[in-house]
Amino acid sequence: MRRLLQIGMDRAEPAVEWTIRLCGWSAILFVFAIFVFVFSEGVPIFFGTEQIAKVASDGPYNDLVFRAASSTDEFDGAEIVFRKRPGEPVGLTHDAAGGKVTIDYDPGVSTAQDVVAAAEANEKFTASMTVFADPADVPAEGGKPRNDGGGLIAPNEDVTAMTPKPILSLGDFFGSKHWRPTSYYNPQYGILTLLIGTASVTVLAMVLAVPLGLGAAVYVSEFCNGKWKETLKVVIELLAAIPSVVWGFVGIMVLSPIILSLTNASSGINLLNGGIILALMSVPIIVSVGEDALKAVPDSYREAAISMGANRWEVVYRVLFPAAKNGLLAAVLLGVGRAIGETMAVLMATGHADIIPHSLVDPVCTLTATIAAELGEAPKGGDHYRVLFVIGILLFVIAMFVNLVADLAVKGIRGKQNA
Repeated sequence: MRRLLQIGMDRAEPAVEWTIRLCGWSAILFVFAIFVFVFSEGVPIFFGTEQIAKVASDGPYNDLVFRAASSTDEFDGAEIVFRKRPGEPVGLTHDAAGGKVTIDYDPGVSTAQDVVAAAEANEKFTASMTVFADPADVPAEGGKPRNDGGGLIAPNEDVTAMTPKPILSLGDFFGSKHWRPTSYYNPQYGILTLLIGTASVTVLAMVLAVPLGLGAAVYVSEFCNGKWKETLKVVIELLAAIPSVVWGFVGIMVLSPIILSLTNASSGINLLNGGIILALMSVPIIVSVGEDALKAVPDSYREAAISMGANRWEVVYRVLFPAAKNGLLAAVLLGVGRAIGETMAVLMATGHADIIPHSLVDPVCTLTATIAAELGEAPKGGDHYRVLFVIGILLFVIAMFVNLVADLAVKGIRGKQNA
């Protein structure tokens, strides 16, 4: 019987090995497919173009803007040509093969708004390109221009469109502090305030979480014994299992009144609230990983230090911390990753205001919260939709950078130890 069982196990080993390989490759391909999907949905926004045609000389609100959607390349970079047809109504024709859009107008009679109406009447055209009056001087809060394209197209000068320019460039994306993706006349996709908000709430969270987490890890590992130690470990694991939306409720219902009572803040939902919540969410991870790193230090290190007359704090500071550098660094970086990637609690606790904070009680807006709040309302394939996916790509890059820095740091520490 044992012989038959052994034969069966030997024959099953190749199948088990291939199953393990299949699971590994499937996981790799799945992650790669997610990245490709996010990349393919976001990058086209950088290839959408817009052109401005100077059509009148009596006001800034009569210039026509032709914006090609990033979801299609049919009108992307198309040549816009205006053709004088006295006595004829405004008309629009499209030469797909030649990449040209021709607009007929009656000089001195047709208005910019007539061109907008003709464009909107062409379903095929409006499916790929938006036409509206010049947004350059539209008030910052958005809304329709005062004139709204009512001026006459000048009869004595030719109307020409400018060279197509990208709807969004990397400079505008990272350098602009204006995030107005839903504006019809002048959408803006600058994430500078989102980056500052993400960085500020993450830094504040780590300032609070790192000393608390490492201190708790040292206490649980070196100073706590018996039932208290097991109880604390269970409590820490329970804290790590609390859903982020519950932490958001804690921020709104508990921390917000406390902040209002202790500060002169106009609202308790702000940077300080979000930083405290993220710190509380990061501490359990730092404690768990940090304790494992300290426990991995051989007992001979502790015994040798004690035999030389070191007290318990000197053992921790001079022996355990240097010996557990790799694990403690990993614990801190995991906490950073949790803080950067957190969504719902940050959305609920920070106020989600697109402004640059100047104090701890100012509201902020983060990258992850912006995606969560706006993706459900962004039209699929539109510029707003694609910009949110670009933010997702940026979060991918940030996570990769954090992991790379951690890997290089750990390898450097190991190299020094081996030397």
